Amino acid sequence: MVTAMQVAGLALTAVLLAKLLQRYAAEQALLLTLLLGTLLTCVAIRSFAPILNQIDALLQSGGLNPSHTAILSKAMGICVVTQLAADICKDAGETALGSAVTLFGAIALLLLCIPLTEELLALIREVLACVPSL
Repeated sequence: MVTAMQVAGLALTAVLLAKLLQRYAAEQALLLTLLLGTLLTCVAIRSFAPILNQIDALLQSGGLNPSHTAILSKAMGICVVTQLAADICKDAGETALGSAVTLFGAIALLLLCIPLTEELLALIREVLACVPSL
């Protein structure tokens, strides 16, 4: 298991190396940052798996739909990937491209939430149907 101190140390070392490389080979500095960012993202996602398993167990014990865990993990993936891509674009000086990636991530999250919204509205309709009208 990778600790937060190890991740922080690795990230700071990579930042120092990237800053040194940037003077002589800016492309390699960007590649180093991209590679380490991707590696750390994969480690973070792998570390998140036990949390998703626990959430799934809680949903099942509460009688809720376990497919909600899949939606949660997809939403987390969308957020992580779009944030990482947007940050890389902004670091490379392409701020508009980074903003476009962020916008696409927000739209993808909204599309992902449509089934949950439909279930929530159906539940609200059920509850309101049980309330006597005045």
